[in-house]
Amino acid sequence: MRNHTRAGVILATSLLAAAGLAAPASAGERAGAIRNAGPSCTSLSNGSFCVGIIDGGRTVNLVYGKTGGSAVTVKFGYRKGNAKHFSNAFTVKKGDTKTFKFKNVDLGCSTIYGVLAVEGQSDFETPGLHNTGC
Repeated sequence: MRNHTRAGVILATSLLAAAGLAAPASAGERAGAIRNAGPSCTSLSNGSFCVGIIDGGRTVNLVYGKTGGSAVTVKFGYRKGNAKHFSNAFTVKKGDTKTFKFKNVDLGCSTIYGVLAVEGQSDFETPGLHNTGC
């Protein structure tokens, strides 16, 4: 059981680092400037999926770490209200950590949900994450 726990901690740390959300706040952020939000993650049967808002609220950063199962084809996306935005398709296999960034997006003062569309399955969503960059 300890190996599974250690693997989960390593995956979570890797996802945070890949999301660019593991670093401490900068001096500007501590002084009240716009800051990053997240991560907000969901645990899947064969991995974890996280969303973060970075670059002062202008970039949606998505990270998927796959720990088991066969290769899948996915599209990264985010949902703002009823509108969903998706990337092109990627193949992800066991042991992969994939990231995708939607840059220079107008998120407004919205709650954002990370969306992972897995071919042949329904979409998976993260819990909501409020954009602090407004």
